[in-house]
Amino acid sequence: MQAFNKIIGYENVKKELMRIADILKNPEHYKKLGAKAPKGLLPDGDPGMGKTLMADAIIESSGRKAFICRKDKPNGSFVEHIAQTFEQAKKNAPSIVLLDDMDKFTNGDERHPDAEEYVTVQSCIDEVRGKEVFVLATVNNIRNLPRSLRRAGRFDRTIEVQAPRGRDAEAIIAHYLGNKKFVEGVDAKTIARIMDGRSCAELETVINEAGLYAGYERAEYITMDHFMEACMRTIFDVAAK
Repeated sequence: MQAFNKIIGYENVKKELMRIADILKNPEHYKKLGAKAPKGLLPDGDPGMGKTLMADAIIESSGRKAFICRKDKPNGSFVEHIAQTFEQAKKNAPSIVLLDDMDKFTNGDERHPDAEEYVTVQSCIDEVRGKEVFVLATVNNIRNLPRSLRRAGRFDRTIEVQAPRGRDAEAIIAHYLGNKKFVEGVDAKTIARIMDGRSCAELETVINEAGLYAGYERAEYITMDHFMEACMRTIFDVAAK
């Protein structure tokens, strides 16, 4: 399960993800007990929370071949691409289909329950049932998906990935501070209090921006002033001095 070492913090989420990866890698232990692998997993959370990193960790740990589908084609050909992705996964089972940012498969950020893309995904999931194809789909807003698609039987597990707080936030910030030259006294706990409720991507960006400000000033160390300036610019869009 070394792939999960890349995920900093999120200890409770990691435990659940590791269980799923173990089920996919060692199904025989569960079959002896009459237990079946879940048919699919939906990590749900705002952008920048590390959902794709978590999905990649499941794929790597499971040892299964993965077939990845992202919205990078025009609407007509994309629907065909979805079907082809599932067909390849079925031919190479046991396998995983990763539908990355599935709620972006249709145009816009609103609900499109009858969109052809979602109808196709739903149909494909039903077609690979019983074929040892695990469906993993990251979403930024699960409410934009039709209920028929996200129900049990298609996606048996949903994991809500929230902004890191407390010890999780401190662990992530400590990781980002690891190779940065901050002045003494600036620690993960202090920054975690200031950045409470912010995404992993925002934490990384602000800390790096602070280093850029310090570098421009030819400073020997990154100070709290540099950090606060980066925070105001990145989080609150207040222009740097």
